[in-house]
Amino acid sequence: MAYQLIAFDMDGTLLDSKKDVLPSSVAAIDEALAAGKDVAIASGRCPKMVLMYRDVIPHVRYAICSAGAAIVDLFEAKTLETTEVPATALQKVMAASHGTDRFIETTCDGEFIVPGPEMEHCERYSLGVYKSLYRGQGTVLDSADAAEAFTLDPAHRIQKLNLHFTCAEDRDAAIASLAGEDVNIVCCEKHSIEITHASVTKGTGLLALAAQLSISPEQTIAVGDADNDLPMLHAAGLAVAMGNANKNARAASDVTVADNDHGGCAEAIRRFLLG
Repeated sequence: MAYQLIAFDMDGTLLDSKKDVLPSSVAAIDEALAAGKDVAIASGRCPKMVLMYRDVIPHVRYAICSAGAAIVDLFEAKTLETTEVPATALQKVMAASHGTDRFIETTCDGEFIVPGPEMEHCERYSLGVYKSLYRGQGTVLDSADAAEAFTLDPAHRIQKLNLHFTCAEDRDAAIASLAGEDVNIVCCEKHSIEITHASVTKGTGLLALAAQLSISPEQTIAVGDADNDLPMLHAAGLAVAMGNANKNARAASDVTVADNDHGGCAEAIRRFLLG
């Protein structure tokens, strides 16, 4: 099989443990593009959080953002496809988690919205590594109540909702409140959940982008490390686990490469996309 498109998760995959893109990854991406191959990002991050890496990987045109809820043309900063979380699901999970120690992170029309007090103490939610990102790129509201009101406002199109908790019990109660709702729920970070519409995952995003580029599913490669990568690992023609991947991502993958600090992404390109 001659593979044509490779899609990289960001955190834990294309980004190293310092949240940087390795020079070896940049060089391999440019080699692939020069050879006529397609390289894409497939991230739980919203478009704005992906666009901040444009200076590092300026030649990558397409991104599957918000865990598949948005397909974005990075060259034009334009969303090609988008799908919102059902309003009833937002209402239920907000009601169920109200009063708990939670950090609301809402993706709306390519931006992400966070409450200032929780952002400043995001280490409490095991998110300290993201603090500078929240400060520099997020739309910061005055309070958790303001973030909840924003999320529940029917005028806002919510592509993804992340709720970060301090304990598993509060997280599990939020998950239980969504029983029967038309949503996908992925556990991430330490005690967090990521909520999108049931019709979208990184896997459906990968297939949608491949269709736009007239590429068959069998010609795609997906590279990831965590549970929210599982749908695209299952959907791809070749599934690649990073050396630092969790056991679920490893089990879903056909092959494994080096970890995100030691050239795994460059290895995936040179062994499988170009090799």
